[in-house]
Amino acid sequence: MKKILFLTFFAISFLTCHSLEIKTDYPQLTDNNLTTYYIGTKGKEKIILQSPSNTAMLSYKIYSSGETPPHDPSNWVLKGSNDGKKWTKIDERKDQKFCSRYQEILCVIQNPGNYRQYMFEATTADKKEKLVIAEILLSEKNMLAGWENFKYPHIEFESLNPNTEGSKVYHKLVQNPDEYIKYHAQKVAEILYYTANDPINDVQNIEYTLEDKEGVSAKGGNSPSIHIFYSTRHIEKSAKESLYKLDFETRGVLYHELTHGYQFEPKGIGNYGNNKTFWACIEGIADAVRAEAGLFDMSTRKPGGNWMDGYRTTGFFLQWLTTKDPDAIRKFHLTVRDLDVWSFDKAIKAVFGPNSSIEGMWNEYQEFLKRQ
Repeated sequence: MKKILFLTFFAISFLTCHSLEIKTDYPQLTDNNLTTYYIGTKGKEKIILQSPSNTAMLSYKIYSSGETPPHDPSNWVLKGSNDGKKWTKIDERKDQKFCSRYQEILCVIQNPGNYRQYMFEATTADKKEKLVIAEILLSEKNMLAGWENFKYPHIEFESLNPNTEGSKVYHKLVQNPDEYIKYHAQKVAEILYYTANDPINDVQNIEYTLEDKEGVSAKGGNSPSIHIFYSTRHIEKSAKESLYKLDFETRGVLYHELTHGYQFEPKGIGNYGNNKTFWACIEGIADAVRAEAGLFDMSTRKPGGNWMDGYRTTGFFLQWLTTKDPDAIRKFHLTVRDLDVWSFDKAIKAVFGPNSSIEGMWNEYQEFLKRQ
């Protein structure tokens, strides 16, 4: 027997994080929580979403769950209706595969229109398997706009120690490492740049290895070719709590390391190894990108430290600047390219005006943290 779900949603852009106020008997599909799932029956599922307005939906995302890939939606049709009786097909996808657990597939609706209801009809690849979906998110915006022409790097993935527990659990999380890394490369670029047509640092090749050694991860080389290693020992530690905790950490680490490939480097102040400002800028921006992606526990932010401390201390500060200007990370990053002799103070002045200063902005940030 086919299930029909009745949901209410508010369409928004999910390129950034927003909260939703949704009334539904099945909140697990629209609660922005990938650890809650809709579990269907065998065969075709029909999921009906009731829109509060007839604004046209232009794109949507489907998220895989933490269950095994056979339970993922593989073939689906999205339909629209104004009366619940006559349905118009507005998008169809076949033979879809998610590259990992808790992963999105973003679709731009092929034939959008103004409808009050939407029906999502889906099946698994093997119709004998129950359908499991973590989220369905619809948007009145084209969430791919400006990034249709992103140039994906070539990926060379290898697990150097495939018999380690860390390597095995990584592959339980990530089914297609090449596509997984490509996906995150674009997401990093979306935070650092405005569109795919910007003069993006040209990363053409990424060698990505899983290695049985101490540490977490590191990036080597420079564009057009870089290398990233990820420790299988760290993977094992992260996986002890849950697969989702591993996913959260793995994505966060990847955001950080890929940022090192796509970010500009400050000029006129030495290099990473001999200048603290250079180092703090590089590591701060990398953690700011990770924070902007929502892949840090923001409750760990505490008052204290200095903007020159790098990593999370600097990164959380730079991400906080987006509360003053949504494009603050992009603008700050462009100062790294444009200033002949870079400094934090010059960058803050370039982004927020000549009357601003790094000391003043940092002190404001500290006051913000004390109120939390």
